Amino acid sequence: MKLNPRIKNPAQRASISIARSVGKGPYFARQLRHLRLYVYRFGTLPPNRSGKHHAHPSLLDNEHISIAVRRYLTILADGEITPLKLMKQVNDVIIPNLGLSLGGSTICEDTARRWLRKLGYERRLVTKSAYVDGHERPDVVEYRKKFLKEIQYLETYRTQYEGENLDPISPILYGPGEKRHIAVFQDESIFHVGDLTKRVWVRNGRMPLRKKGQGRAIHVSDFIVEDTGRLCLSPEQIHEQDTLPSEQRLPCYDAREIIYPGKNYDGYWTSEKLLHQLEHVVKIFDYMFPGCTGDFYFDHSTGHEAYAPDALNAREMNVKPGGNQRRMHATTIPMDNPHPELRGQRQEMVFPTNLPADHKYYKFRGEPKGMQVVLEERGLYEHIREMNGRKPVGICENCKMSQKTRDKKAREEAAAKIGTDEDDGQWEDDDGAEDCDVDPVSTSTHCCMTRVLSLQANFRSEKPMIQLFLEAAGHSCYFIPKFHCEFNPIEMYWGWVKRRFRCLADGTFKTGKELLPTLLDSCETRIIRAFFRKSWRYMDAYSKGLNVKQVEFAVKKYTSHRRIPRSIMMNVGILENPN
Repeated sequence: MKLNPRIKNPAQRASISIARSVGKGPYFARQLRHLRLYVYRFGTLPPNRSGKHHAHPSLLDNEHISIAVRRYLTILADGEITPLKLMKQVNDVIIPNLGLSLGGSTICEDTARRWLRKLGYERRLVTKSAYVDGHERPDVVEYRKKFLKEIQYLETYRTQYEGENLDPISPILYGPGEKRHIAVFQDESIFHVGDLTKRVWVRNGRMPLRKKGQGRAIHVSDFIVEDTGRLCLSPEQIHEQDTLPSEQRLPCYDAREIIYPGKNYDGYWTSEKLLHQLEHVVKIFDYMFPGCTGDFYFDHSTGHEAYAPDALNAREMNVKPGGNQRRMHATTIPMDNPHPELRGQRQEMVFPTNLPADHKYYKFRGEPKGMQVVLEERGLYEHIREMNGRKPVGICENCKMSQKTRDKKAREEAAAKIGTDEDDGQWEDDDGAEDCDVDPVSTSTHCCMTRVLSLQANFRSEKPMIQLFLEAAGHSCYFIPKFHCEFNPIEMYWGWVKRRFRCLADGTFKTGKELLPTLLDSCETRIIRAFFRKSWRYMDAYSKGLNVKQVEFAVKKYTSHRRIPRSIMMNVGILENPN
């Protein structure tokens, strides 16, 4: 059948021809033209709208139930939501508290599963990717901006590797005291000898028989640099070292440290072991890059942020003198103290041993002072009493909370703002904890003695042991923002090695112990440089003000770049997919 000769539009003629070829009419042709415009504009197919109609009534259409369900789901953390939990919450809490007369009807687990889909949830396989929840936390955002500002400043003193061949571009040093900076990233990883590949080639469905559990663990702590890949001496440098007298040689030629954790083996990795490793690392770095400054980067962990035994730490102090508390080094009263006559005065954190017999704290001579005595000497104890209107406590309930509990409370506060028209009833989560507002005193700067002392300038200026050691050696120490493992290129190095380890390991400790060092050494410098380039790309994308999803889009789009071009701001609108 020929087309109407009066139709001159090529797109209309083509769509009608396609529709007729599959036995469809003009309506299908119009839908094809609309679909072409949508794909041309947004670069993706439109969302599926099947099942979005309101032909079937649902309890979720009730405004009060909908608000209560959304509020409950907001309180739960990522990964904690299940249809069974939602079903029990609706049947046992939400419907009875709302007082709805449903004739004794309840929802089943299949209904809860359909509700989750309607509310935008989907069931997916857990994969390792960017941890989105913590990226936009106010304290993390503030620290990230400060961190990226320092990174941009130091880039002018580093060698840049541009182009597909990663050709080096040396920095231009103007001043006589300026030095070349080398970025050094550190991290630890655990390799289990029983962590084998999940996919295997089989015939006739015959599955291999494997041992239960992941097997013995192998702990690796390593350092990488963009110039040479791993921080270790080259064969030429090793030969040069071997020609020197034994007392002039380096104690070791490789920065890597491998231990076999376990109670009856090498123990566990601690901050003391990391500090011992750093002593060798600094010597290797100074030999490989003479006259350069090392910028060492670590992630936020308990071992990396460990303080010296005598460091000022309010959480390690008792309220009263004596008892089981650490002895801390002497300090000076900060210059922002409200009492000018006390500013700059030396303050001992331990009572002297020669106290007179009539002294108030004579029985505590030679023992640590508690928080109350320290605050009294700074003139802050009575100030806290006046601000709170009561005797200050050692540590309040809010300051006792872990960060996980604080995040949950923040979600509860956000959930409380979803619906203000609902009843002011008590809502409980599956742990039985009541949802309540945060006490305004607990968020203040004078809620307890621990809070006040931890905010003092000399307490806040305390540095971890590894930072003190590196700065004393003439280098710098930085801590990567929390939840931003993509900033650390060594994380990609671990992934590269683990993919090959899983394929080649056979589940025995002997094979894993021999195989792992070989795989760690096999990662070439050009591959590690590519990991660095991807991490720099992540940092540059965040410095341009992009959010988490936009950053992931930009990093995947510009895979061969070290930086994200400003034209990305014209493309990030695709992520929102507006109608």
